[in-house]
Amino acid sequence: MRALIGELFKAGRRPAVWVCVLGLLAAVVTIGYALPWIAETYSPPSSAQGLPSGTTLADFKVTLYPINFVRQTLQQWAVLGGVFALILGVLLQGSEYGWGTVKTMYTQRDGRLVMLAGKVGALAVVVLVLVLGVFAVAAASSTAAALLDGKSLDFPGVAETIKGIGALFLIYGFWSLFGLTLATLFRQSAMAIGLGLAYALVVEGLIFGFGGGLLGDWVKKIQEWFPIANTGYLADSFGAIRLRGLPAQAAPYADATHAVAVLATYVAAFLVISALILRRRDVTA
Repeated sequence: MRALIGELFKAGRRPAVWVCVLGLLAAVVTIGYALPWIAETYSPPSSAQGLPSGTTLADFKVTLYPINFVRQTLQQWAVLGGVFALILGVLLQGSEYGWGTVKTMYTQRDGRLVMLAGKVGALAVVVLVLVLGVFAVAAASSTAAALLDGKSLDFPGVAETIKGIGALFLIYGFWSLFGLTLATLFRQSAMAIGLGLAYALVVEGLIFGFGGGLLGDWVKKIQEWFPIANTGYLADSFGAIRLRGLPAQAAPYADATHAVAVLATYVAAFLVISALILRRRDVTA
């Protein structure tokens, strides 16, 4: 508990942590709701070119209404929001090496694994705040969109909302621990953030995107054991948003049970790897 309280004290007073949290919440409001609503409300008729006959951009506004806010949040922010969680994990661990405080932490406090447990606990609290904030601003923004358009204010059931929060917490938990492990491995923040962003935005999508097009379905069999694919499977398990005039989306390649098991395995692996590195490394060197 002392380690956890100390880490929460540091995290709560770090401006960079709040920049990440508030930056993501601002992106959810602007990129997720405000800009699409403006574009779909005021776009000229010519902007509907290329859409099926009878379909307009206004038909896409159904994604902005409260009944779809859980699915929309998961499908839109599972990876993009995960990047912010990755940065949080890197900052909470990598900054200790930059400040030179890691030696004091692991030689004069309660032991390496205890301090790591406190840091992981504090990271879990920060990630939970991030997840709850994302869902709160998404719910508020969808309510505003529905009021402006005179649409229904019906929300998904409580059970579905709780499941959505749990799913996003698992996804962001994976990303944050990925960042913490990279920072532990490289003893710094810059390289950890760079490699994490490269993987998030380029590596898995690029390799399997090209491979799937060239080599066929067996590539998907391999991809189903990689983390970003499973964040997509988990988000898609909440169902697709049906749009008038557009064909229904295909079912996810793997189900939610598979996605949860794979992501939980990555979370556990990152915890073990970080613990082993800290346990064996000479932190005074």
